[in-house]
Amino acid sequence: MRLLAFVSLCLATWAACGTSSSVHYECEWTSEGRPNELPMLGCPDDHAALAGSPAAAALPANRGVMLVVERNKDNTLHFFDTQKYRHYTFAHENLDGYGDMATFNAEMYYQPSRRLFLATLTHYLGPNIFALEISPIDKAPPEMLAQMFGIVKKALRWPADLRYHPTSNALEMDSRLPAGVPIVTTEELYADATYQGLNLGRTIGRVHLTTLAELPAEYVSRLDLVVIDSVPNDISAVAGLVTGEFQTPLSHVNLLSQNRGTPNMALKGALDEPAFKTNDGKWVELVVAADGFQVTPSTKEAADAFWASRRPDHDQAPDLDLSQTALVDIEQTDASWVARIGGKAANFGEMTRIVPAIPLPDAFAIPCSAYVSFMEHHGLDARVQTMLDDPKFMSDGLWRKEQLEALRETIRGTAVDADLLAAVQAKIDTDYGTTIPIRLRSSSNVEDLEGFNGAGIYDSYSYKPGDPTKTLEQALTHVWSSLWNLSAFEEREWARIDHSKCAMGVLVHPSFPDNLEAANGVAITANPFDPQQSAYFVNAQAGATSVANPVPGVTADSFLYYKPPAGGGEMSYLSYSSLNRGKPVLSFEEIVELVGYLRGIHEHFQKLYGAAEPFGMDVEFKLTLPSRDISIKQARSYPF
Repeated sequence: MRLLAFVSLCLATWAACGTSSSVHYECEWTSEGRPNELPMLGCPDDHAALAGSPAAAALPANRGVMLVVERNKDNTLHFFDTQKYRHYTFAHENLDGYGDMATFNAEMYYQPSRRLFLATLTHYLGPNIFALEISPIDKAPPEMLAQMFGIVKKALRWPADLRYHPTSNALEMDSRLPAGVPIVTTEELYADATYQGLNLGRTIGRVHLTTLAELPAEYVSRLDLVVIDSVPNDISAVAGLVTGEFQTPLSHVNLLSQNRGTPNMALKGALDEPAFKTNDGKWVELVVAADGFQVTPSTKEAADAFWASRRPDHDQAPDLDLSQTALVDIEQTDASWVARIGGKAANFGEMTRIVPAIPLPDAFAIPCSAYVSFMEHHGLDARVQTMLDDPKFMSDGLWRKEQLEALRETIRGTAVDADLLAAVQAKIDTDYGTTIPIRLRSSSNVEDLEGFNGAGIYDSYSYKPGDPTKTLEQALTHVWSSLWNLSAFEEREWARIDHSKCAMGVLVHPSFPDNLEAANGVAITANPFDPQQSAYFVNAQAGATSVANPVPGVTADSFLYYKPPAGGGEMSYLSYSSLNRGKPVLSFEEIVELVGYLRGIHEHFQKLYGAAEPFGMDVEFKLTLPSRDISIKQARSYPF
């Protein structure tokens, strides 16, 4: 029995969308299957019959139908099957005189004398608005947009709430808006949204209702479908995640979900949603789509079979090279040093080789061999092996959580070799002085790797000279101990990674004091929502407030910056910072500068990896006071 249809879809009948059930509209399409195209839409079901769902949820739940208007043939209108075609493929296969894609795009997006109008009619399900949208790169003038709006409005044979939605900041400018046409902004669409599908897909798990306050004391397993009131900073490997608050697509939990291939969605008031509340502790199948979700009953046997087919079928041993025993300046390293200094530090070293230069803080690395020597000297490697050999440790999640916590406490309370500590202190004092705060960042040999992102599963800590609560030794042992975070262990275990071959290097550089952070952010050097529409996706926040792990209720700037040659300067803001009094966090000049660095990182690592599109890098950055200089903190492969 179906427990919950796709939320707010309003697809079956117009009455389901809130109009009187006594009103009947004659549909154009009454047959089984999907039409190739329709000249008009007689009812909402016609739109549903042609619609395609987006690959990911850049905007609230929606379904779109692409359309073309033949200006050279009396404005003949074609609504077409959007699962089957894009604009170019429809014109190429169904209309006369449209050859290669580059020539098509150059005419249809840029030329005033274009033969076709290209647009999408998108149904935003929460507010029940039908929005006419053009590509953010489209240079159509306002009078052309007004004409297109009139043609489409005439072709809708029911009283749809039809509006024009400008899809970029350029299109939102008064000079680009068509006169006399009702407008809906992206901000307004978000304001009415209740559902967000982030990582789409299907899963089977046991519903586990919890809160952010309760989660630290609980154990959740790979088979748990976690429904939680807020967005956690981190969560161990689970069957799927449902949060009661919206997430940023670049949050650590969403990146982990993408890396794991597990569905992730947000639903306001998730804990009170009957499909989850009435099934707490029960086995269900969850399907997360861009336009809604579906929950149906399932069994533990089905869950076991589902996950057995998705887990890697062979053990993996990460490379570990203990030959590097001395501290090493980061510019002497590159991506090939992962086995010696860990993924984060190796990628950092690789970025020093990018031309033109990327702005990076001066840094050095403590090699993985220092961690291994520490563990062996104090017999902690034997303790780890005893844990791994213990059947109870491997089978009892709560026991495993307690044992890992005890191990971390022991590591943090154990003295570091005096010679190593003195060498690190001397290098910090020589390179950075004796007074500025220093950041020690986790850099294991099992993170920031192509195919194993590991975002957020290890911890970084600060050393503050003169502060007895933030000593160098404390910072170092805290970073080392994070190799045994529960989420990190569960992630590696699922991937069948040999824990005994895992080690922690450390990337060391000056800290970015909170009072000197003008802004910080995370960017993807590709468009995670539609890789075919090439863009950079950026989240930026004022000050030092986290983008990846925000305080509940705090939103960041979120925008797409479209790449040349199709774009270059065109931007689509999806949300604005709740901390910046309605102003963009970054100026346009700062965005252009940042995009230049993102382009350099993308091109360098794509060539290094020999990767085909879609390809992207996950990049963290900061702007520092007093001059708002951009500094790149980190780059890792983004899991498409």
